[in-house]
This record gives sequence, structure tokens and C-alpha cells, in this order.
Amino acid sequence: MASEHRALVEKQADAHAAADRQALARLRALTMDERGQLIEAACEAAAIIHRSRLAAGLADVEPAPWPASTWDFLRKHAARVRS
Repeated sequence: MASEHRALVEKQADAHAAADRQALARLRALTMDERGQLIEAACEAAAIIHRSRLAAGLADVEPAPWPASTWDFLRKHAARVRS
């Protein structure tokens, strides 16, 4: 019974991994314009959710701080753009 359960869990994990690979392949196939549209849509959705939370009287969301690696990337990118 335990081996059947393990096999089922492994089968589900494999299916999720395959779906993730397909999703990544679709994202990589997008043009830069399509990627920009996707990011813009995600930002608009986040703004709608945020406004809805505030309208419902929920506390304002404090975003998690960005990791140091993100700040480092932004710092290097800004320096390249300036030069």
C-alpha cells in the first residue's frame, strides 16, 4: 500500500514538473512586447487587489524586502545605464 501511495505521489510530482517545463517554454517563446504586456497585466491585477483590500478595511500590505542580490543587480544595471 505504501509503495502504491509513493508511486502515485511520484506520478503527480512528475506531472507538475512537466507542466512547469511547458509553462517556462511558453514564457520563453514570448516576444519582449508580449512579456511587457504580461508584466503590465500582473501589475494592474496587483493594484486592483490592493485597492480591494483597502476598500474592504483590511490592513495595508507591507511588501517583503527585496533580497540583497536584487539590490545588487539594480545597482549594477543603473551604473551601466548611466555610463
